[in-house]
Amino acid sequence: MNKKAGLIIVIISFVVSCYSNQPKELSELKKVFDKYKVDGSILIYHQNENAYMGYNLERCNIAFCPASTFKIPNTLIALESGIATTETIFTWNGEKRTFPNWEKDMTIKEAFRVSAVSVYQEIARRIGIEKMKYYTQLFNYGNLDINDENLDRFWLEGKSSITQYQQVHFLQKLYNLQLPISESAMKLTKEMMLYETTNNYKISGKTGWAIRQDESVTWFVGYIETENSVYIFATNVAPNKDTDLNTFGQVRIELTKEVFRELKIITDNQ
Repeated sequence: MNKKAGLIIVIISFVVSCYSNQPKELSELKKVFDKYKVDGSILIYHQNENAYMGYNLERCNIAFCPASTFKIPNTLIALESGIATTETIFTWNGEKRTFPNWEKDMTIKEAFRVSAVSVYQEIARRIGIEKMKYYTQLFNYGNLDINDENLDRFWLEGKSSITQYQQVHFLQKLYNLQLPISESAMKLTKEMMLYETTNNYKISGKTGWAIRQDESVTWFVGYIETENSVYIFATNVAPNKDTDLNTFGQVRIELTKEVFRELKIITDNQ
């Protein structure tokens, strides 16, 4: 083989490789969103094949308020910086909280499980602005607006935002224990993220509900582990004129599972 022919083969191989790594639009998933009467998008990264796929991929580049999905990096920062351990008790001062199951003393593990905003606001205050900025930038986590006035709510309101691609990139680093922090902090956080275990898959993740003047969207971000594969995902769902707002908050998880069933990645067999 002469040099020219060899060069052509290398170029063709490079082009094919780049093309194969382009995100794949799965338009057939529209029926899943239609079934739940919502708008939105889902981004999936198949780690074994280094390939992206999903529905409404253009929307996956739109940044939304992270809401309670920020509890994942918030937990990592708390553990890494020594603000808390898994045994630290955050005491309830007796004040009325949004939900009755928030009205008690709890550890960070319990607070993560019930998504207790008040506990994580206390965690953010203990972390402080300098450490919060340092670690979120270290994680390359979205575009966050953190200042002295919003330290305990910047992920819930204001200008802070993150895209689905950014969520997936962050989760990919966490799943593979590649964030520039201790392995123990990452492993403990991953344990807290475990949501569901069946005979054929495990789901780990965190939900979020962003409510601002210009948006109302829900998140479900995390990863699914099957026997042979890992799929990292970020689902973002918005209501439309047909959405039942009474059940809107439940849709994000069920829709995500429906997508993975549609793709034959998981089954209902327990």
